[in-house]
Amino acid sequence: MKKLLLALSTVLVTTFAAAQTTAPDATKPYLIFDATYDLQPVGAGNPTDVVIYYDNQTGTANKAVQFRFWYDTSVFAAPTITYLGGVTDNEFQYSVNDANGYATVTWVYTGTDTNFDLATGQMFNVALPFEGGYSNGPISDMAFVGSPVFPSYGTLQTGFDTTLGLHNYGGVLQEPPFTYTATILNSGANPAGSIPVLLQKSADGTSWTTVQTLNTDVNGQVVFNDNLDQSYWQLRIRINEGLDASSALSTADANMIAQLVVGLQTPTGIQFYTANPNQANSITASDSFTVFNRLAQNANSYPSNPDVLFFTESQFTTIQASNTDQTSNIPGQVTFNSPLINNTTNGNFYLLVLGDANGTGLN
Repeated sequence: MKKLLLALSTVLVTTFAAAQTTAPDATKPYLIFDATYDLQPVGAGNPTDVVIYYDNQTGTANKAVQFRFWYDTSVFAAPTITYLGGVTDNEFQYSVNDANGYATVTWVYTGTDTNFDLATGQMFNVALPFEGGYSNGPISDMAFVGSPVFPSYGTLQTGFDTTLGLHNYGGVLQEPPFTYTATILNSGANPAGSIPVLLQKSADGTSWTTVQTLNTDVNGQVVFNDNLDQSYWQLRIRINEGLDASSALSTADANMIAQLVVGLQTPTGIQFYTANPNQANSITASDSFTVFNRLAQNANSYPSNPDVLFFTESQFTTIQASNTDQTSNIPGQVTFNSPLINNTTNGNFYLLVLGDANGTGLN
């Protein structure tokens, strides 16, 4: 069954499960596909490794295995299979039918130890190189079942065949792991909590899909964990407009704006934004009125302007260090779309609350 790896739910946080590599029962020895395997980035040019595990809980020694498995030929070229065990006395052979997407494998113990038993653990590695034209898309799971059927056997000390179980916990091939920490701040020492942050992906930089939405914690952080091929997807974080920053506003802010208007206080770079909630002209008495009026009306928004503007770290640093109004050069974003975060692990992003002249921040 095809697994549309690139259409994973956009609202669920990826759960990284522990490896599943043990035999499901003690009736026979087993070869096992794990639940998931991480793909190599397509652009890296490296093969994806799929380990096949062995486990035998029967208490009866096993000396050999023969089996067949199937892979997705629309995605992968012919695999290379290697034996991972430490036994040197063996005859290991395999053949690949790349036209039909299967490989047939035998491993036989050739030593003199009558008590020899195959060891539990990693037994074979299947190195799957990408087809030259593949970039991203649906991938079939690894499988022990397919056509034409091939008998799977183990071998007893007596030289007779014994049933070899083939168990698949999933065999799902998923995009490479992606982890990213975004920190949302009011200022360098003032994190913004409870901010909904979206992780988004795009194949073309135009059409974007939300992968996850998480709220910042008390440290202003969200940590995204997912499976995304950064050599294919363009990745960014987004914060939608419409945040209610009423908790950051007080009459002290309106008073501060009035003091800035008459020159009792000198505005900082940040206050050219936070003390100008109507975003018209410079800091004027109208800005003081805008805050006083909102508080008096117990309103949760301004009539025409947003509560919050967003900035990258470099933009915020420039604003903070300036003694002049930077609003014409760095207007800020009402809906925040970050620069691409591909091949990075973390980033700091800033918000300024319009009307918050005292810099309380949105907490």
